[in-house]
Amino acid sequence: MQIGIITLAAPSLLFNEGTAQQSGFQPIEVRSTEINHFRFSGVQSEQYGPLMFLGGLELSSSNRRFGGYSGLLTLNDGADIIAVSDRGHWLRGKLSQSSRGKPLMLLGAETATLLDSQGRKLKRTHRADTEGLSIGFSANAPRIFVSHEGKGGIMTYPLNLKTGEERAKHILIPKEVNGLAKNKSLEAVAVTPPNSPLSGAIITIAERGKSLKHNRPAWIIGGPQPGKFWIGKQGNYDITDAAFLPNGDLLILERLFNLSEGLGMRIRQLAGTNLRPDHLHTGKTLLTADFSYQIDNMEALSVHKNAFGETVLTLMSDDNRSFLQRTLLLRFVLTNNQPFREPFVRAPKEVKVVPVPEPKPR
Repeated sequence: MQIGIITLAAPSLLFNEGTAQQSGFQPIEVRSTEINHFRFSGVQSEQYGPLMFLGGLELSSSNRRFGGYSGLLTLNDGADIIAVSDRGHWLRGKLSQSSRGKPLMLLGAETATLLDSQGRKLKRTHRADTEGLSIGFSANAPRIFVSHEGKGGIMTYPLNLKTGEERAKHILIPKEVNGLAKNKSLEAVAVTPPNSPLSGAIITIAERGKSLKHNRPAWIIGGPQPGKFWIGKQGNYDITDAAFLPNGDLLILERLFNLSEGLGMRIRQLAGTNLRPDHLHTGKTLLTADFSYQIDNMEALSVHKNAFGETVLTLMSDDNRSFLQRTLLLRFVLTNNQPFREPFVRAPKEVKVVPVPEPKPR
């Protein structure tokens, strides 16, 4: 296990807590500790079903903007990352990595505060709880799509974040999203790829339904078949992120945490051909992990292809800015790229729950 610390060469770029409130990207020091085995006990094989563990990093920093990451993008064969925190901060940097994509160290880390359409810092608005990231096209220019909780919504920014002072543009979303629970609202956003039957549409998914007992609602915004579909409840997992595979299927990342079951993570693959209104997805489980593995509060998922054309999944955890938790970046190669298929299952109609009236006092 090797530990690397970033050293900034140019004195003029040094950043400390006193300049933390400056606008635009500011460099920060991030410490990287390699993770070579996915399981704490260590095993000879790092193959877990259709996923092979490449490696990971435990990231840490004394900068108070660091942490809480819930959305992630990987670019340029995985060498560049952009993350977003649930307090409305960008993180970007370059990954030193092996030829296949094993992460070795995060370099050149910078942070900035997301701005709304009026140039205000998101942390001062109801949109500060930013959760998911995806890349899509708007007016033929690539943009970053950002989902947020609070009242629920989606914003976009230029993919080329030159300064960190770029302003958001807001996407119209279904009105019912505003009725979701404040902290269980839009968790994931994924723009459909060109090979999808819904090419150009936006998929956004709520963290949970009306309760843990309900299926998870998802919406198709725009495209040829806008509407609502459902992801079947399986255990007490909440959905934390989603990303498309090159074959058009949709991956969802799920998190489990409660006192009786402990901490868990799951990845499911949904059939891309059945991303249409009224369908109830079951999906195929690719990976399940508990506290005996190198996981934490896994909230972010990104997919890219490496230099060899392999499909690589990158996961990132939200440490909730707690000294008891960690910011992890984990990487897997998907060794089975076959599309998943399941028959269309119409979701049951939503039943309006009418509370039992309280008895009137006599």
